[in-house]
Amino acid sequence: MKIMKLLILVSAVSFTSTGFAKQDEIKPSGYDILADGFLRPISFVGMIAGVGGVAVLSPMAAIASIPSLKADIFIDLADTFIVKPYKYTFLRPVGDYNYKEGLKK
Repeated sequence: MKIMKLLILVSAVSFTSTGFAKQDEIKPSGYDILADGFLRPISFVGMIAGVGGVAVLSPMAAIASIPSLKADIFIDLADTFIVKPYKYTFLRPVGDYNYKEGLKK
């Protein structure tokens, strides 16, 4: 019984210790910055297209949300099509493609 408790304790400590590992900050290279010069205008165009998408999809979202009476549908729609591309275009650091701040919901 003591050996079983010891094995459980050792395995619990060995699996939880990896959660404390610090992840190194990734510095963008010149290629990442150069590629970002092409991606930002594309994401800006995507944001502008998202404004049109929200205008087209809003009536359909309103009809779809009538049975549930949820007003959050318009906020979710605008967040997906406008706010996330805006944050990716204007708030993301140059060359950082793993930027997730403000994109979680």
